[in-house]
Parts: sequence; structure tokens; C-alpha cells
Amino acid sequence: MDIKRFIDQRKKLGYSQVVLSKGICTQSTLSKFENNGQIPSFTILKQLCDRLGLTIDDLNKSDPASLKYIHKLLNEVELALMIEHFPAAVRKLDQVKVDELKSPEDKMQYYYLKGMIYTLTNNKTSTTLFNFTKILDELDEQHRTIYSQLAYLGSGILYARRNSMDHADFFLSKVIAFLRSLDKEELFETDEVYYLRIMTMFYYCAEYHALSRRYAASDEVLSRAIQMCAAKHVTYFLPRIKLLQAENAISAGASSAKVKDLLTEALVFARFNANSVVEVQVAALRSNLAKNIQNS
Repeated sequence: MDIKRFIDQRKKLGYSQVVLSKGICTQSTLSKFENNGQIPSFTILKQLCDRLGLTIDDLNKSDPASLKYIHKLLNEVELALMIEHFPAAVRKLDQVKVDELKSPEDKMQYYYLKGMIYTLTNNKTSTTLFNFTKILDELDEQHRTIYSQLAYLGSGILYARRNSMDHADFFLSKVIAFLRSLDKEELFETDEVYYLRIMTMFYYCAEYHALSRRYAASDEVLSRAIQMCAAKHVTYFLPRIKLLQAENAISAGASSAKVKDLLTEALVFARFNANSVVEVQVAALRSNLAKNIQNS
């Protein structure tokens, strides 16, 4: 991070450390940033930059080639998670060293991705939650960025998959409230990365309802997710969405014909998106369905 540029801008505008930090943070926090490179929380740094007429990105332009590569890696990890390519996600994230990340936003994306990888690959609860806690209690302590919502989501998924539904309710109720607050018209105009993160929230909230045996609520969320996929021509999530719809149909006692149709759609989208995880799951469900029909 180009702290010198920050200091030069402060002095150019005639701000002392005391005046610049007033109403935002302590003078000590600002001094530690300028003199020792101790980066404050994302919220504080953004407010300081706003007062100086800078952006956080302005402070991260000292090594554009390196930054571009890191951003590319982090986004590739996020995409790999969306299509359930877990080995690729782990391999790519291992190439990113958190100590080398200077931007609070980069750090939040790193900890979110690491926490989600741990959650979806059944890692230890304490180790997994550490990553989400770094976001919620340190990097975004005011909970103003999308990463806090993603940290709530990851924490909720973790507890829901361990059948600790009271804990899951605490976190996922926040995510559901956030989704309900979104302006539908504005949502369709957002950039692709933000849009896909919202889709991630929709999918896992639907999974949460299914794990809680609220199949109608789960299907309602999935239907909205499908509409959003269609509006943006996004297919990454459709294999999992269709698979979860099929699982809900089985649990709700739907006809075998309806289940077969949903599994066929899941398989088509899985092959289109090279999602081998869903392909395997569809094959297993089809086999179980055939056995149940034969034994009935």
C-alpha cells in the first residue's frame, strides 16, 4: 500500500493527524498507519481516504501488475467455488499469501473464500469460523460491506450442515433480511461479481430451508434464483439449483416423473458447466430412485 501517497495528500491539503482523524478514529490509529504501516479497518481507512479525496484503490496502484494477478487469482477461486471445483479453488488460494495483501477488501475476499472452502469441505468448526470472524470483528467491524453478509452466510451454512439449527438461524436470518431489502431493479444492474455473490446467498438460503424441512420455502427461493439466472444469462448455479429442487421434490413426496425431469435438467446443466460433483450426485439419486420404484 502506498502510504507515502496518503501522507503527501494529507500534507498537501493541510491536515494534521489530529484534524484528519477527528470523528473517524483516534490520532494514535492514524499515526500507526502512517508511521508503522499498521492498516486500520476497511471502514476507517475508507473514511480517511474519502476526507482526502482518495480511494483505497489509489493507495494500491504502486504495483499494478502484482495487484492485477492477485485479484485474478481471488476471482478464479470464487468462480471455482461456484461450480464446485474444490481442488482448483484450494490450489489457487494456496498461491495467495494473506500477509502480502494490503487492501482490506482483498483481505476480506481472501478470508471469505478460505472460510467457504473450509465450510464446504467439512473442516473443523473453530478453524472455519476464524476466517469469518476476521471479517466481522476486524476488517468490517461496522458490517457495511457485502463481505459481512457473506461471512454470516458461511457461518450459517457451517452450523446448518452440522444440524445446529439455532446457531444457523442466528446467522442466516441476517442474510435473509439482507436479501429481502435489496431493490430488485437495481440488483439487475450490478456488476457480475456482486450479482454472483447474491446468487450464492440465494442458493444457500434455499439449502438452509431444505435442511430445516421447509421445502416450499426452499423451492420459492430456488424459483427466484432461476429467474435471476435467466435475467443475467448465468448458468453457474443451475446444476445445484435443479439438484436441490429434485431433492426437495423427493422429500416432499412428488411423483417420480417430476423428480426424473428435475434430475435430467440438473444433469444437462452440470455437463454444460463441467460440474462433475453434481453429475455424480444425480447418478446416485437416479439409482436410488430406480431401486425405490422397483421395490414399491
